[in-house]
Amino acid sequence: MQAYKVKMNTNGEVVLPLELRDELGLLPEDSLELKVDTQGALLVRTAERSAGPLADFFEDLILADLRCDGCSGDVLRARFLERKVQLSHSIDRLVQEGHRAQRHRQAPPWREVPELKQFMVAEEENGSYQVLVTSRAEREFRPLPEKIVKQAAIVLESLEWDPTVYKRLRGPYYETYRVAFYDEGPEHYRILYAVFRPEQVVTILSIGERHKLYDHLKAFASAKN
Repeated sequence: MQAYKVKMNTNGEVVLPLELRDELGLLPEDSLELKVDTQGALLVRTAERSAGPLADFFEDLILADLRCDGCSGDVLRARFLERKVQLSHSIDRLVQEGHRAQRHRQAPPWREVPELKQFMVAEEENGSYQVLVTSRAEREFRPLPEKIVKQAAIVLESLEWDPTVYKRLRGPYYETYRVAFYDEGPEHYRILYAVFRPEQVVTILSIGERHKLYDHLKAFASAKN
């Protein structure tokens, strides 16, 4: 376990080292939770993030979900905003996971994923961005219909050139985007990905049917509470 040494000033303030902020994925206005254990050791963990409410994403599913729970009126409006903020936090946590995997070389390039490599057009990366796939997303690719994987491979290859052409999500703190796929049936699919401009890396966070992605993010938020 890495140890960090910090010094408190006369106002009781401390500055966290950049390495620790990166490790925890901290940004300005984020909160920390401090606890002292029975041995007198100070325990630190991230608390609520400062992301705003998620916009233009899952509104219909959130409303249907809350109405099934019997919410209406002012309660519905309050719970609706709360759920959107929770989903924003979930997406940010996925980005943090993806960034850690990227830094520790635990996210392979998309061209090395067996389900995707068969649909490559170019044999090698030919854009300025490297596109990586988290282990979570890699598992999610396996059960998908072949035609959806083929569409995804085309998208991932295009992200090597310009990852900003798709819809950016308003709410998550990080630079996060989504791509929509429409199957011939009732299923609508989404890819979530994050862009790390300094490293010129795109990290694929998750892929799946829209309603399953919503359920996954909702469960992820509950697990963190």
